[in-house]
Amino acid sequence: MAYFSKEDVRDELLKRQLKPEDVDESTAYIDDIAARLRVDPVMIPNPAPYAVRTLAMSYALMQAALNASMNNGTGGENAADAFELKRRVYAARVAELEGEINAQTLLGRGSQKSKFPMSISMQRC
Repeated sequence: MAYFSKEDVRDELLKRQLKPEDVDESTAYIDDIAARLRVDPVMIPNPAPYAVRTLAMSYALMQAALNASMNNGTGGENAADAFELKRRVYAARVAELEGEINAQTLLGRGSQKSKFPMSISMQRC
Protein backbone atom coordinates (compact mmCIF):
# COMPACT_ATOMS: atom_id res chain seq x y z
CA MET A 1 0.00 0.00 0.00
CA ALA A 2 1.35 3.44 -0.88
CA TYR A 3 1.02 5.90 1.97
CA PHE A 4 0.17 8.85 -0.27
CA SER A 5 -1.49 9.46 -3.59
CA LYS A 6 0.50 10.80 -6.52
CA GLU A 7 -2.40 13.17 -7.19
CA ASP A 8 -1.64 14.89 -3.86
CA VAL A 9 1.84 15.97 -5.03
CA ARG A 10 1.86 19.73 -5.63
CA ASP A 11 5.55 20.15 -6.46
CA GLU A 12 5.36 20.93 -10.17
CA LEU A 13 9.08 20.37 -10.78
CA LEU A 14 9.17 16.92 -9.20
CA LYS A 15 5.66 15.72 -10.04
CA ARG A 16 6.84 14.70 -13.52
CA GLN A 17 10.01 13.12 -12.12
CA LEU A 18 8.24 10.94 -9.55
CA LYS A 19 8.42 7.29 -10.59
CA PRO A 20 6.68 4.21 -9.16
CA GLU A 21 10.06 3.09 -7.80
CA ASP A 22 10.25 6.27 -5.70
CA VAL A 23 6.79 5.61 -4.28
CA ASP A 24 7.73 1.98 -3.58
CA GLU A 25 10.89 3.12 -1.81
CA SER A 26 8.95 5.57 0.35
CA THR A 27 6.53 2.78 1.26
CA ALA A 28 9.44 0.55 2.27
CA TYR A 29 10.87 3.44 4.30
CA ILE A 30 7.63 3.89 6.28
CA ASP A 31 7.34 0.12 6.74
CA ASP A 32 10.89 0.09 8.11
CA ILE A 33 10.07 2.86 10.58
CA ALA A 34 6.98 0.92 11.61
CA ALA A 35 9.06 -2.23 12.19
CA ARG A 36 11.54 -0.29 14.33
CA LEU A 37 8.63 1.01 16.40
CA ARG A 38 7.10 -2.49 16.61
CA VAL A 39 4.03 -1.55 14.59
CA ASP A 40 2.70 -3.95 11.98
CA PRO A 41 2.37 -1.91 8.73
CA VAL A 42 -1.02 -3.57 8.18
CA MET A 43 -2.24 -1.67 11.26
CA ILE A 44 -1.49 1.75 9.71
CA PRO A 45 -4.85 3.21 8.66
CA ASN A 46 -5.74 3.81 5.04
CA PRO A 47 -5.67 6.71 4.29
CA ALA A 48 -2.56 7.14 6.38
CA PRO A 49 -2.41 9.81 9.09
CA TYR A 50 -1.27 13.25 7.92
CA ALA A 51 2.27 13.03 9.35
CA VAL A 52 2.79 9.59 7.79
CA ARG A 53 1.47 10.73 4.40
CA THR A 54 3.64 13.83 4.49
CA LEU A 55 6.76 11.86 5.48
CA ALA A 56 6.17 9.26 2.75
CA MET A 57 5.59 11.94 0.12
CA SER A 58 8.63 13.96 1.21
CA TYR A 59 10.82 10.87 1.09
CA ALA A 60 9.57 9.94 -2.39
CA LEU A 61 10.12 13.48 -3.66
CA MET A 62 13.60 13.54 -2.12
CA GLN A 63 14.43 10.33 -4.00
CA ALA A 64 12.96 11.69 -7.24
CA ALA A 65 15.06 14.84 -6.89
CA LEU A 66 18.17 12.78 -6.15
CA ASN A 67 17.63 10.64 -9.23
CA ALA A 68 16.99 13.66 -11.47
CA SER A 69 19.88 15.77 -10.20
CA MET A 70 22.90 16.34 -12.40
CA ASN A 71 24.92 17.68 -9.46
CA ASN A 72 28.60 17.02 -10.00
CA GLY A 73 29.21 16.29 -6.34
CA THR A 74 31.41 19.29 -5.56
CA GLY A 75 28.93 20.25 -2.88
CA GLY A 76 29.02 24.00 -3.51
CA GLU A 77 25.88 26.06 -3.87
CA ASN A 78 26.94 27.17 -7.36
CA ALA A 79 27.22 23.55 -8.49
CA ALA A 80 23.76 22.60 -7.23
CA ASP A 81 21.05 22.33 -9.86
CA ALA A 82 17.34 22.83 -9.15
CA PHE A 83 16.87 19.14 -8.36
CA GLU A 84 19.71 19.12 -5.83
CA LEU A 85 18.25 22.17 -4.13
CA LYS A 86 14.85 20.45 -3.98
CA ARG A 87 16.52 17.31 -2.60
CA ARG A 88 18.01 19.36 0.24
CA VAL A 89 14.63 20.86 1.08
CA TYR A 90 12.92 17.48 1.17
CA ALA A 91 15.81 15.86 3.08
CA ALA A 92 15.39 18.48 5.81
CA ARG A 93 11.64 17.85 5.86
CA VAL A 94 12.18 14.08 6.11
CA ALA A 95 14.58 14.55 9.03
CA GLU A 96 12.10 16.83 10.79
CA LEU A 97 9.12 14.53 10.30
CA GLU A 98 11.02 11.35 11.15
CA GLY A 99 11.75 12.84 14.57
CA GLU A 100 8.03 13.37 15.16
CA ILE A 101 6.83 9.90 14.15
CA ASN A 102 6.11 7.42 16.91
CA ALA A 103 3.97 4.30 17.19
CA GLN A 104 0.90 6.35 18.12
CA THR A 105 1.34 8.58 15.08
CA LEU A 106 1.62 5.59 12.76
CA LEU A 107 -1.59 4.16 14.16
CA GLY A 108 -3.46 7.44 13.75
CA ARG A 109 -3.78 8.08 17.47
CA GLY A 110 -1.94 11.39 17.56
CA SER A 111 1.23 12.20 19.37
CA GLN A 112 2.31 10.80 22.72
CA LYS A 113 3.77 14.18 23.59
CA SER A 114 0.41 15.76 24.38
CA LYS A 115 -2.31 13.99 26.26
CA PHE A 116 -5.66 15.54 27.01
CA PRO A 117 -7.23 16.29 29.35
CA MET A 118 -4.24 17.67 31.10
CA SER A 119 -3.92 19.41 34.41
CA ILE A 120 -1.62 22.10 35.66
CA SER A 121 -1.05 22.70 39.33
CA MET A 122 -1.86 26.25 40.40
CA GLN A 123 -0.78 28.04 43.53
CA ARG A 124 -1.52 31.41 45.05
CA CYS A 125 1.28 33.88 45.40
